[in-house]
Amino acid sequence: MVSRNDPFTGDRGRIADDLGMAWAWCEHVHRDLKPFTLVAGVFDLGDGRFGVEPGIEETEWYFECGVVRVTALEALGTLGYLEAPARWYARYPTAFIFARRLSAHETLRALARFQSRGLVAQRSC
Repeated sequence: MVSRNDPFTGDRGRIADDLGMAWAWCEHVHRDLKPFTLVAGVFDLGDGRFGVEPGIEETEWYFECGVVRVTALEALGTLGYLEAPARWYARYPTAFIFARRLSAHETLRALARFQSRGLVAQRSC
């Protein structure tokens, strides 16, 4: 069993890249939102598995966070991430990771990847 005091074993660079792909997808789906930055609490569940609790860095966009969170969770789920478990804050080693901004070419590849995995770019409004 993993405990809160164990070290976080995730590759922060790879996770930032994966969050960057999810960020690109969220921006594609929610084109009507003003610019935002995707961040996530990432929880080391052990055995190479990670839970995520995505959100928006900008506090002024707090109310839009719900739709972005759902979209990010769908995208990250296709990459093997799990939604953060209940009571995550007390049980798992945690890292707070910012998504890495992708280049235009990386963004196009990310969008194609998510579409090939069955995600649909439905507008939020």
